[in-house]
Amino acid sequence: MAEARRAASLLAVGLLGMFAVLAGTVSEVVADEAVRVEGAVRFEVADGGLLEVDGQRRYRDTLELRPTGASGPVLVNDLSMEDYVAGVAEMPSRWALEALKAQAIAARTYAWYSIGLASFDGYDICASTACQVFRGADVVLDEGERWQQAVDATAGQMLVDDAGEPILARYFSTSGGTTYANEDVFPRSGPRPYLVSIDDPDDEASPYHRWTVRFTREEFDEILGRGETLGAVTPVGSVERLGPVTDQDADIRFTGRDGTEVRVSALELRDFVSRVAPSAYPDRFPTARSDGVRPLPTTIPSTRFEIEVGDDEVVVEGRGWGHGVGMGQYGARGRADRGEDHVSILAAYYGGITPTIPSEAPDRIRVGMSTDEELTIRGDREVVVADGDGEVLVDLALGTWTASRDGDGWLLTPPPGTDQPLQVAATRAVEGLLGIDDAVTVETEVNKPVLLRLEVRDTAGTVVAKRTIGTAEAGTHAATWRFLDDDGAAVPAGDYEVALFATDAAGATAGTGMEVTIDEQQADAAADRGSGPGSDGGGLPLLVLTAALALPIVLIGAVLTTRKARS
Repeated sequence: MAEARRAASLLAVGLLGMFAVLAGTVSEVVADEAVRVEGAVRFEVADGGLLEVDGQRRYRDTLELRPTGASGPVLVNDLSMEDYVAGVAEMPSRWALEALKAQAIAARTYAWYSIGLASFDGYDICASTACQVFRGADVVLDEGERWQQAVDATAGQMLVDDAGEPILARYFSTSGGTTYANEDVFPRSGPRPYLVSIDDPDDEASPYHRWTVRFTREEFDEILGRGETLGAVTPVGSVERLGPVTDQDADIRFTGRDGTEVRVSALELRDFVSRVAPSAYPDRFPTARSDGVRPLPTTIPSTRFEIEVGDDEVVVEGRGWGHGVGMGQYGARGRADRGEDHVSILAAYYGGITPTIPSEAPDRIRVGMSTDEELTIRGDREVVVADGDGEVLVDLALGTWTASRDGDGWLLTPPPGTDQPLQVAATRAVEGLLGIDDAVTVETEVNKPVLLRLEVRDTAGTVVAKRTIGTAEAGTHAATWRFLDDDGAAVPAGDYEVALFATDAAGATAGTGMEVTIDEQQADAAADRGSGPGSDGGGLPLLVLTAALALPIVLIGAVLTTRKARS
């Protein structure tokens, strides 16, 4: 019965005529030929939108391509400080919320401190472990909602010293029970009153708190034998650490069976073995961490270790992972699990300093990343392309653009078919999705990249619902209307026309609608749902992208679905 009722209500036999093809020009038509831009080029997506790079990585706000950097072209994400912190990938989102809040404040503070250093040409901070790991919008979009919650809850909060300047908010993974003073690990930056050695018992929460690596005698000699210095003591007779395990500067003394002695620092040995062991024995190293869930991050994760040489094997017993200065992330997790809040966690690791919202803090930041000589960029909303000075080159860039480095500039190639006349199929019902009482799904087909919107009118021609869906490539696309108006209220029973409109890069717009009849039962079903789970809190229909029309559609407002163009 429900399927028959829905089939009867989707009347596509005639058009009301209120959705005639429209045309206009808001920008100069973009040709298919590539255009060369001298110097940097910027892609700026509309508020709330995403820019996708090479079909994989997603970023917010603005991407700037700089043709030359220290090691080649550079991709710079220019964005708000809060969006930047949301893109920092330094702590699992599943951890306790108070630990996440502490991490968010530390990351925000470190970013401000980095801006003041002015260490980079053309940007403020790098995206790797040399600064802070930054993965853009993917951090939150890939099940990182709790991390976003922590960022929002601490918006603007930072750690400052007595002069109101950001502190050097260092942090790391695992202390092994004791953190280091800054000058012990980073002598060039000197002592800091808020970066002192403290006991860190809550660090026991870490699977890196204590670790063991076992080598056979043959493996150990083979690894050392690949070093110019250490090769002189193979086969090894004995190994002795010349200083306590907590001493960052302690040397390791090797004695060969022939009596030859060699001394190297614990740091040198850690780096050497961690580099050579996986190359010599890729199936053996790194070995599993203490919980057995995954391997250690490196063969020897820290300088805090001792070595015991036996008859058949060499055992390295160690603790911790990372440089050991500032906030231990696993220690913060342990404290949060015990009930401490983020304020007390930060105070424990940073000399009693608690977060404030300084008015002098910057609102934006530029994150630099190395990139390929050629890459693609696509926005899910309107994109403006400008040169490095901000002069607009393209008012509306739709679809997937290719940027290829060309000397001191970039060659920009729009998607194929950009200069073709816009063709939009009449809006039609989607087959196979009948039987849903409080929604209708419609589709259209376009011949080129476009910006799509869904529009609904009543028989008087009044717009009752209108929402921009986003950009779409050439092909067939569908959207679902949940029988709500723009205020999130259910519409009354009656006849409506639903249309998908498409606008191309030249500003031409086209679309025709189809008639939909809503009966009393359907109107009641929509009213029962109203502006609850099916709305965005403000009553407006939500737009949710799905991967393919064949997948189940979560009907919450207007849902955009994409499938390949028909052959």
